[in-house]
Amino acid sequence: MKTLKLVLCALALSAGSLLHAAPGNSPEISDSFKKEIQDLLKNIEIEIEEEVVANLVVSFNEDNEMQVLYVGTEHTLAGKLIKKHLNNKKIKTVLDSSVKKYKLPIRLKP
Repeated sequence: MKTLKLVLCALALSAGSLLHAAPGNSPEISDSFKKEIQDLLKNIEIEIEEEVVANLVVSFNEDNEMQVLYVGTEHTLAGKLIKKHLNNKKIKTVLDSSVKKYKLPIRLKP
């Protein structure tokens, strides 16, 4: 019985820490911000045979420069290139300063 309680306690702690580490729901992202991301990724040089989907989590510093926190994709090369093309890039769109992280999907087509 003690073992069962210990296992349940460990499971509850790990599930809680996973939920805490996951990025929260991102607010609505403006079309101008999406367009800027598209423009930054327009000239990415990568040869892919099928569409690559990546989940991007970014934050912004005081100078409105994008800090890429996470690129979730199964295609590691695409993830590295997305981070390289977006990290520390300044954007013109004014975003809500109270929001700490923005989450958006990225699709690269062949």
